[in-house]
Amino acid sequence: MTSIIQHSILIFNYNETILESRNTVLCNTILGQKVTLKEKGIKGILVSLKDAPYSPLVKQENPNLENLVAQLDKLSHSIDIPIAIGDYKRDTFSYLKKLSSDTSVKLFQNINTALLFFNPSALKKELAVLIYDEDRENADKIATELVKLGYSIVHAQNAEDFKIKASAKKYDMTITHTAINQNKSKSSTTQSLGLSKQLVLNLPVFIDTAVNSLVTITGLEAQKIKHEIRPFNEKIPSQVIIAAMKFKGDISGIFFLIFPRELALVALEAMLGESLEADDTAAIVDGVAEFCNIITGGAKVIFSNKKLKVLFELPKTYLSLQVALSDTLGSNGVWIDMQLDEKPFYMFITK
Repeated sequence: MTSIIQHSILIFNYNETILESRNTVLCNTILGQKVTLKEKGIKGILVSLKDAPYSPLVKQENPNLENLVAQLDKLSHSIDIPIAIGDYKRDTFSYLKKLSSDTSVKLFQNINTALLFFNPSALKKELAVLIYDEDRENADKIATELVKLGYSIVHAQNAEDFKIKASAKKYDMTITHTAINQNKSKSSTTQSLGLSKQLVLNLPVFIDTAVNSLVTITGLEAQKIKHEIRPFNEKIPSQVIIAAMKFKGDISGIFFLIFPRELALVALEAMLGESLEADDTAAIVDGVAEFCNIITGGAKVIFSNKKLKVLFELPKTYLSLQVALSDTLGSNGVWIDMQLDEKPFYMFITK
């Protein structure tokens, strides 16, 4: 076996026939380097099966692969570094997924996928990632973790849709045949962040609808800059107009739209096609509330198409950042930095 370190990931190339005895040698070798790995800042270990001539499954079983998963699971707890198996044959993925489902051993199709999860700082920010797995629950788990890391996620609905989307080459990375198994005692759930899985998975609906709606009604360029999971960001301009709308049903939470006053005036004038008085606070507040209505109205249509029942209440407006902040109760949410006409505005979605 050979090993190499790439972007703080230790890669072991299992280039021999997989046998229980060799699995033991591999794990003992890694365990013996525990202190060194910590000192070198290793963020994850990938055991590559690319050059491993393992035998085909007999009666859907392979004792040596089963032993490898079991030994790696035990090892990951001993060294407290995440471990993955990668570069496996596609027809073996389902079997490996079954073997590893109750372990902390992850399955990554290649080193690039491992980088996404083990060391995202080695990649550019705001990656667009296309995901497909015929197991929708598994795809949702992957998407949830990637959203937390700040990536933009698109789900392919089926194998044909995945092929079409992938061939368009619009995405920085595609993910399939992957499983991010987590030990139950260490699993990071969206509930601990104060967010439901459905809310995190449908984040792109709010972002895409905001961009498309504002471009349509104002004629100005709009785009998402970045998003992160955190409480309401207080470090924004004090002169803001805020509209908030509660929603409930299959997805529940609160949607906040935060516009600096000057940009709100520019956007409203662009939508109306006429000038407004800069001190006409009532008109500007009503305008931001209408933006909120339009964005959530578009989101509601998309949710309906996805067979999700979501009811939005009437918008509530704020002139005080502190009053709006108090209504979030300090909860975690998804804070989104946006731009309209190259000027910043913000969205915040929380439970």
